[in-house]
Amino acid sequence: MPRRAGHGRGLEQRHAQLFAEGLEQARLHVERFGHLAVAHTGGRVREGFDLGRWLANRRADAVSLTAEQAQQLRRLDAWWNPPWPVDWQRAWYRARTYVHEQGPVHGGDNLARLPVWLQRWLRHQISCYGQLHDGQRVLLAELGLSTGEVEVFHTWAGRRRPAADGLAVAHAYTVRHGHLAVSQPTIVDGFALGAWLRNQRQRQRSLGRLTRLGHRLTDLDAWWNPPWPVAWQRMWWAARYHLAGLPDSVEWWPGAPNDEHITAWLREQNARRTLLLPQQRRLVDELLSLTGGMPVWRPRISDVAWQSLSGLLPARSHTGGRPRSERQILESIVHIACTGQAWRRLPPALGSFQACRRRFLLWREDGTLQQICRAVLPEGDAVWQQRLAACLDPSA
Repeated sequence: MPRRAGHGRGLEQRHAQLFAEGLEQARLHVERFGHLAVAHTGGRVREGFDLGRWLANRRADAVSLTAEQAQQLRRLDAWWNPPWPVDWQRAWYRARTYVHEQGPVHGGDNLARLPVWLQRWLRHQISCYGQLHDGQRVLLAELGLSTGEVEVFHTWAGRRRPAADGLAVAHAYTVRHGHLAVSQPTIVDGFALGAWLRNQRQRQRSLGRLTRLGHRLTDLDAWWNPPWPVAWQRMWWAARYHLAGLPDSVEWWPGAPNDEHITAWLREQNARRTLLLPQQRRLVDELLSLTGGMPVWRPRISDVAWQSLSGLLPARSHTGGRPRSERQILESIVHIACTGQAWRRLPPALGSFQACRRRFLLWREDGTLQQICRAVLPEGDAVWQQRLAACLDPSA
């Protein structure tokens, strides 16, 4: 058999030559940028040396490097092969460059006066600080963000919470109440959820598209950012739950309207249907399909109660014009007390609102309405009687 000439180390020498070429390119990169946290290019480099792919291959096959080769790479960059993603290491080097120029960061000022990109990155590190590698915590401490500074940041009274915290609170609120149509003053477990959602709505509208956080909120509530007032959407959710019933494990939120408010609101939406947006009309139609039609006004004062109350009303004053029914006027006053609507929204069946409002002011001044609230009435009339008393004295 013919025998191969030479010592048989050609492949090993070729590997060493290729490593030396890559090491030289790495040295030039360190001289220019100060690190080797280069992203994997995926072979997209057409010309020149593909340093990103070369380093990615060295990281993937680090166990096959000789001790001398590994030492050469560590001398160029101690974190050339970190046990965490290279993207994190690259962001850290960018933050270190800022710290060298502007000074270390600290948590006592809520990371104020920092660039937006650095604030977001540092807040993400703080929110995930418990899951970070010990080496990552050491590197953050070099920036000034030590464990003590992280604790100071968490105790700062006016700090901005990271998006993950807001999303978690929004998820908990949706599970508990079934929607995200919250008012601005809403605070949940010390977190200003209403103000946070308002800021997120403004951001989505200014960008003209949904961000990743916007998509996450849409998964929780498809109408969390409606093109109409949030108060309208909150009333719609209340009407839907009143008509279809609360789902399992869902409870009413503080200040939720009662069925009287919902009936009056739904009647009002049907009256101003031409002013609603097409999507609002579809939502109103969905509610009407649950009720089987538009709810009509029904008297609240029973005949037995009216027999007792008619004697408490003052004598009529004949000032000319068509006399109004005293019972109809009292029904209109009770309707406003139960629904909380404006006088102009009085149902047509109750007549002109001007005369009803004048009689309300007169009976309130002479104490007639207070006597009605103290009268002994049947059990079925106790609900509107209590609401009328609350309307006269909101502090009661």
